[in-house]
Amino acid sequence: MNAVTEYPTWADRIDKEMPLASCDPDGILEKLDLTGLDAAKADDRLGVLAALRDHYRAKYPLEEGSGAVDLETADNICQRIIQWGPYEAAEYGEDFNWEWDPCGDIEWVAAVYRFYWAAPLARAYAVTRDEKYAETFVALTTDWISKHPLENHTKTHSVYTFWKGFAWLDIQTGIRATNICSAFRSLVHAEAFTPEFLGVLLASLYDHQIKTEHIPMGVIHNKAVFEQRGFINIAYAFREFRESREWMALALTRVEENFLAQTTGDGVQREWSFGYHQGVLRDAVEIFGRVDAFGIEISDAFRTRVRLMYDYIFWIASPDLGAPMFGDGSRPLKETDDRSKWPLYDALVEATTLLGDPKYAARATLNRAHLPEQKSRAFREAGLYAMRDDWGPDQIHMALHCSPPAISSHDQPDNGTFELYAYGRWLMPDTGFYTYGHDAEGRAWHRQTTVHQTLTLDGKDTSDDGRHLLWASEADGDVLVVENGSYPNLIHRRSVWFVNRQFFAFLDEAIGNAPGQLDLHFQFAPGEVIFDEAGKRAFTQFDDANVLVTTNCAASVIEEEGWFAWTYGSRVPRKAFRFALEDQAPTAFLTVVAPYRGTRIPAVSAELPRAFRAGDDRVELTVDFEGKTWRLGRELSSGEAWMY
Repeated sequence: MNAVTEYPTWADRIDKEMPLASCDPDGILEKLDLTGLDAAKADDRLGVLAALRDHYRAKYPLEEGSGAVDLETADNICQRIIQWGPYEAAEYGEDFNWEWDPCGDIEWVAAVYRFYWAAPLARAYAVTRDEKYAETFVALTTDWISKHPLENHTKTHSVYTFWKGFAWLDIQTGIRATNICSAFRSLVHAEAFTPEFLGVLLASLYDHQIKTEHIPMGVIHNKAVFEQRGFINIAYAFREFRESREWMALALTRVEENFLAQTTGDGVQREWSFGYHQGVLRDAVEIFGRVDAFGIEISDAFRTRVRLMYDYIFWIASPDLGAPMFGDGSRPLKETDDRSKWPLYDALVEATTLLGDPKYAARATLNRAHLPEQKSRAFREAGLYAMRDDWGPDQIHMALHCSPPAISSHDQPDNGTFELYAYGRWLMPDTGFYTYGHDAEGRAWHRQTTVHQTLTLDGKDTSDDGRHLLWASEADGDVLVVENGSYPNLIHRRSVWFVNRQFFAFLDEAIGNAPGQLDLHFQFAPGEVIFDEAGKRAFTQFDDANVLVTTNCAASVIEEEGWFAWTYGSRVPRKAFRFALEDQAPTAFLTVVAPYRGTRIPAVSAELPRAFRAGDDRVELTVDFEGKTWRLGRELSSGEAWMY
């Protein structure tokens, strides 16, 4: 899948959907098979539901609450005070308006519809046994059900009027179902969880199943897997539904088809945005366990792809066990030296438990005995690459992105961009996506090509048309060549040599005859930077580790606006610049990016041969670094590369 597939939007499908009707709680027992349960012996509806509640209480014993619980958040929810993301809390009042958007961000509304607030209530109840938390869950859930009958599943949202069916949207339905199933295990033990409410809840869960069964998302997207995860979770947690096994089998068929289509053969989710890679993988693994409990066979192709997705996490993870921030990706700031608290630690340990391979946990714990000698890896089909010199916290680590078109808009027009970490510090991180909904201007700023480490023509956004050309990885370094169809009549080819696993030489070729100003953009971690226009270089000013970006080619050094957004809704200014190239296309430009310890700037000089022309198959160039001359080269037709 190297081209964007055109999928129908929710609005495109809405007129084709069948009418649906809510399940009447009075008739919910007809949807259940209670054979063998004490509930089947009761002779009245509430008696059956009371016995069924007792069955669930025995099935899901309430464990003693432990660990950190945010009681303040739970207490606020009891007062109908809701807070999400980077925003101030909002007081909803007794007449809870589910469509209200107090902060101008559709993600807030979606989170409320997805019942994100159920988890704090469930955790607080498990720890305190205070009935107010269960009473709040019952009241809010009953209110949501009464205001969102399945008959209105196509209702237009009052704030986002372009969006029909927002409350019952595939991702809302799936995540809400999962959150309800999770909270249920604790809250069913409360006195507030009456037999009458159990009937109401089961009827609503049946509505969720009917909606997903008959009107699934039906496109290749992370949302489709999230949706089917909720479908499976209801079938798994409430096996008493007569159709549970059929639902399980149907969901597995849908998930496997969708899962294999939205991931590459080398194991990367096709939105090229790590959070969605991890989310789809998490849901696939949970689905494995649920389906296996029903004795339904899972294909080898599905199992293999899960392993490959864990392999991608293993190789792409940064030295601080974070994820690349390409596209709509984020990475929390490192706040501790305790590796067990780093972002991908748990995922890597769980991979070893699930797959029986010690290398994943070894990456988490830095157990070198189980780590491979190979340090770098190319995910050719995905167009994602990791180059490093070591596995430890002081490693030099570069991740580079040059992918084919993504299956959604979570990618950004930034092919050729990279992130650089070295000697215990982020030196050139990605700009980050900043936000989805509350600041359209801010989101657009963070997405533009000019704020990523790649080439632009007249400052315009590039197209996404990445192609892999060459990869060579040896003990003394790596060589990578990729290209992108950036503009009409202009291809950007980027060759990268990781020389002696010490510094990087970038050869950027603008191939074609499109006229206009060519620029190469670079951004640094927040901190002081020196821009030396006469020396055609820029370098950071940290005390412990730094990076130099320099060229001998004809260009001007021009400082640009820079921002760094590491998590949703948070950003800080940073330094950025561009080399404004003096030549128009076709032309080539050689840059050295050199991380170094301490504050002494390394001596660097680099030259392109006069005979080389942009687009040539073969190139050989020289770089002088700290008194040593390196000859670097590559030949695309033979697939050969060298450095000596």
